[in-house]
Amino acid sequence: MNRNIFTRICYVFFLVLIALLYRFFVSYFLLMLMVAYICFPFFSIAVMYYVRGKLEFRLEAPVSIERGNPAGLTLHIKNTSPFPIARAMITLNLQNLFYDQPDDYTFVCGIPAGKESTISLPVNCEYSGAHTFSLKEVRIWDYTGMGDLTISAEADASTIALPCVLEEEFTTEAIGGAGLTELVEQETKGNDSSTVIDTRDYQPGDKLQRIHWKLSTKLDKLLVKEYGSISSNDVFVLIELYKNLSDAPNLEAESIAHKRFDRIFDVYITLMEHLLSEKRPFFLNWYSPSTGELKQEEITSKDDGVAVLNQLFYETVSTVCDDALSLCKKTMDEYGDIIYICPAYPECTEGLSGQEFTTLFSCTENGKTYASAFHVKI
Repeated sequence: MNRNIFTRICYVFFLVLIALLYRFFVSYFLLMLMVAYICFPFFSIAVMYYVRGKLEFRLEAPVSIERGNPAGLTLHIKNTSPFPIARAMITLNLQNLFYDQPDDYTFVCGIPAGKESTISLPVNCEYSGAHTFSLKEVRIWDYTGMGDLTISAEADASTIALPCVLEEEFTTEAIGGAGLTELVEQETKGNDSSTVIDTRDYQPGDKLQRIHWKLSTKLDKLLVKEYGSISSNDVFVLIELYKNLSDAPNLEAESIAHKRFDRIFDVYITLMEHLLSEKRPFFLNWYSPSTGELKQEEITSKDDGVAVLNQLFYETVSTVCDDALSLCKKTMDEYGDIIYICPAYPECTEGLSGQEFTTLFSCTENGKTYASAFHVKI
């Protein structure tokens, strides 16, 4: 608005100057210049109102990127009118679904006439998760720069920012899933695998982690997975989707809180790469506050491991430090063991008190630990 006022003052100043020149130096040229100077703003505003209905916007983003890299966001602007726009200010709304603070990205550009133009936007995805991008506001100015118009435009895109694999060395040779109550099935004759062999209707008393959520959702009824015996080589991974912003009084503390939460996915993807490289499929478990249940997915390939991130990225974040661990303890035998991934909050490690555990590896940056993976005896 200040820019518009300044431009109008300058415009009036030059108009008065031309009028004074014409007063002292009577000339057809000065007369025509003054008439054009008076009429041009009306023409310019008319063009602006005409062009606003001839603009089309489209946002495009890759399906996935690696955290910390530019989102590869592209804005396509199509102007079907014969008039260009000299100045347009476009504001995009950017949001990671895990965080409550949407951000705005504003830039100024020109829009050529009669064709589609493409603008690459260097928007960085600082954290892992599902990112959404949408047009928030588009303002265009007339040729004089004195008048602007906000136009309605809709365009959106989304991308998944995948976590980064850490360069950590650790071993999982001593870890197995022999602690599940269902381990007794190993003694059953003819059961020699840990794969799902059938499904049946849910019955009171069935373990929640045995529910086949995908099929249950599709058929609109609870179905339970029927396994063969569980191998002692099975690995059970538990991830704590916990974030604490109550102790973040300033931006620096808030950034640390976000990093602690974000880096649990780096720990997970690193662990996944390690286990699958040793040809060890595993079961990933997490607590869903929206359903109040412990969810489970079997990861047998890298595609499975990446696909499950799409579920995690749309989960509700827990505000209780050990929701997943507490529920897991209720469904595991006292001799079970798991790999527990959690952010580096003191309250999370305090939840391991009374348990036998060792640290497998941690995500550390600049001497600060943000997340860790523990081998825990339940």
